Order: sequence, then structure tokens, then C-alpha cells
Amino acid sequence: MRAPVLPLLLMLALPLVVEAAPFPATASPTQVVLGRDRAVVVQVKVPRGTPSLRAVASSGNLMPLPATARGVYAYRWIPPDIRYPLLAVLAFWVDAAEGPPEVTTVRIPLLGRTELDVATDVGAGAQVVVQVADMQFGPVTTNRKGRARVPVEVPPGVREAIVLATAKGQQTRRTTPLDVPPERPLVAVLSPDVFPVNGTGWLMLLGEELVPRAQVDLQVQGGNVEEQDPGVFRVKPEAGARTVVVDAHLKDGTGAARVMAPVAAPIVAVVPPPEAPVVAPPPAPPAPKVDWSQYLSWHHLSPHLMAGGFFAGGDNRGPLLSLGLGYRLPPLGGRLTVEVEGGLRHLSSQPTLGPMGPVLDSRVVALPLLLSVRVLAFERGPLSLHGRAGAGDLYYDQSVTSTLFPEPHSQRGHTLMAFVAAQAAWRLGAVSALLELRGSYAEVKAQQIDAQLGGLSASLGVRYAL
Repeated sequence: MRAPVLPLLLMLALPLVVEAAPFPATASPTQVVLGRDRAVVVQVKVPRGTPSLRAVASSGNLMPLPATARGVYAYRWIPPDIRYPLLAVLAFWVDAAEGPPEVTTVRIPLLGRTELDVATDVGAGAQVVVQVADMQFGPVTTNRKGRARVPVEVPPGVREAIVLATAKGQQTRRTTPLDVPPERPLVAVLSPDVFPVNGTGWLMLLGEELVPRAQVDLQVQGGNVEEQDPGVFRVKPEAGARTVVVDAHLKDGTGAARVMAPVAAPIVAVVPPPEAPVVAPPPAPPAPKVDWSQYLSWHHLSPHLMAGGFFAGGDNRGPLLSLGLGYRLPPLGGRLTVEVEGGLRHLSSQPTLGPMGPVLDSRVVALPLLLSVRVLAFERGPLSLHGRAGAGDLYYDQSVTSTLFPEPHSQRGHTLMAFVAAQAAWRLGAVSALLELRGSYAEVKAQQIDAQLGGLSASLGVRYAL
């Protein structure tokens, strides 16, 4: 049973309110338990006559919602598809007539859930409580080997837990490290949204706080930056630049951000002879820039590698290898993933004819290229179950040698391959161990080959969440 400190319960029972910033903002819920909470609703209130509000998130997807009242902007934020603790930073700002933009930041802790294996020296029947930051989890009774598994929730920035074990009136206390990736949030804000051709703009770097130049490596294309205050930079576009692009990387390698803004084209007046003075009309304003970052994010990509074997009856069996890349779709809470996969299958057969022994040596190499959809069906702790289905093209190459003919024969071709599969994944931080059982159909019939390259297969592998 979880027993957080009473003040923490009172704080988390109410929506997060950001009052000290230029624009009051609320977020509900105030924190996210990864794998359980699917979305956060954020509302930002601005005074009447304020320019359009702009927004960006350090991770996850931030999407605008219909306004519920005058002067109130509403957003839906979907957390990233990760399982380790992280702090998410959401920035909301308007361009100022002079000086840097007015920015309101909302920081949302993402709590990772895991089961902590605890080994005690007090023996069986001990009551174990695990303290993570100011929250306690348990008690859990140890087994006859003095071990227990305690479900815990880990907030960002916490690297160790305290294990308290009580038995026969005695209590032991020890500290155990937590395996948490050292990732930190970073957001880059450029203002205004279109830079004046002969003017200047502003860059702000936001993380847990404003991030000064000494903590980041900055690469600027199409402009030059000069730090005015910690984390606040003046940006001047270079002559002839069409776009200013800023890449920021924390020097300790724990976070990065990229942002860009177009530079307005200069207005050129064409002066004709005095008898017919005509001034060229100003160019049309640039089209509004679509922020694709909420849809195209490296955090949505997940490469995987699997190896195993297949069996389709008779000699139609052999090893297989597959390498794929998945992209998680934002709708439905990220339960759908589109995957492209390339593979390798190999089978060989040596039919015999009575006492003559083997009369043929046939070897087939098949290269499938498949497109599939993976659906998250069940998730509890580090275990998740998925269903997969897909189809694609399978290229095959057969080589046949025999004592019955002098020259080896070969043939090539391609055919349709389709499959359905059940996949189990066990999460180990950013890496997941995979077990997949698959049923495939890929029949090959040609002049010298009649084989089934589908059948049933079992594979083991790994998937990595970028």
C-alpha cells in the first residue's frame, strides 16, 4: 500500500497552477504515471488583446483544443512512449514588441513504474517498505529466501531508494540504486515566428530552469547569437539568410532541442521613369509555418532486431532473421505502431532416391520486405502483449545441384507474403526483450521449386525506444 506524505497528497489533489509566470496556466493531472495516465489537459489564460499564443513541449505531443472561454487557450498533451522517469517542460509564449518573449512554463513530472527486487538479511516473513523520494510503497512480506518484489513509482531526478525491512522487532535500513537513464528536458523558443530581414530576434533555452550558454553547445545556421541573460539570447540573421536554424545540445549529453524560423524577404521598390511612377506591390506574407514536430518526433521511432526459426512442414524449415523500424502513431494514446521490416530466411533440402542416396541439393534464400501494424493489447508493469499483422513482397533465389545433371540450376522470383503474430515484450529501461510467435503464408511454385516459406515461426529479439 502506498503511503505518501500528507502534504504531497494535498498538493497533487488539485490542478497545477502556474501564477508567477506572465500567463496563469493550469494542468490536470499535475503529474503522469507512465503506462497509466494517457493525457494532460492544460489551460492558459491571456489578457484581452494579447497576440496569438504559441506553444511547444520538450517531449510528447501537444495539440490545441477548442477554447472553453474568452481569453483561454486549451491544449491536450500526450506523454511520450517511454517507461523511465522524466520531467516534461511545456512552454507557452507571445512575441513582445520589444525585448524577449513573455514565456509561461508548465513542468510535468513523468513517474516510471517498476517492480524493485529486494533481498533482505532478516529472513522470511519480514515486512519490506521501499521509500522513493517522499513516497513509501509496501509493506510486502518476504518469501522463504528473504526476497520480495515491491511495485514502486519513481519520479524524475531520483537515483536511489531506501529499503526498510522489519522482522521480530528489528529493522534494517539500506540504500539501493535505481537504473534510470540520465535524460533531461530542453526546449528552444525563437521569437518572433518570422524574423525581420534587417532586425533581430530572441532565443530562449528552457529546461528545469533557464539554461545558460555555459551548459549547452549551440550550432546556429543563418544567424549569430549573443547571450543577454542566462538562457536568453539575441539573434541576428545573416545577410541573405532565408532561415535561422538553432541546434542546442546539453554538454553532458542528456538533452537536445532544435528550432527554426524563416527570415522575411526584403521588399524591393521598383522606381520607373518619372512620367509613370509605379511602386511594386509588397510581396504576399509568408504562409504560416506548420509545426510538424508534434507529429514527427524521434521519440516515436523504435528499431527492432529478431532471430529464430520457421517450420512449414517437410524440408520447409530453417533459420530466419528480421530487422525493422516502427513509428508510434499519436492517436488512441499511442497504442498503434506502423512498422516496416526486412528479413532473411533460408532453407535447404536433399531428397534421396533409395540406395542412391541424395540426388539433389536445393538451397533457397528468401528476402521478405513487409509493412505491418502493431497494436498494444495489454500492459502491466514491464510486461506488454502486442498483436501484429502485415504483408509485403518476398524475393527468393534457389540454387539446385545434382548428380543427375552436370550444371547447377538456379531461378529467382518473388511472391506475396502475409502474416499475423503475437508478441510479448519485457521492458528493461529503453530496451525491451521480445518473444514473437508468428504464422505466415508465402507459397512459392515455379519450374524447379514448390516450397512454403511461411509456416509457423518463433523468434527472440530486442526493441529500442529512441
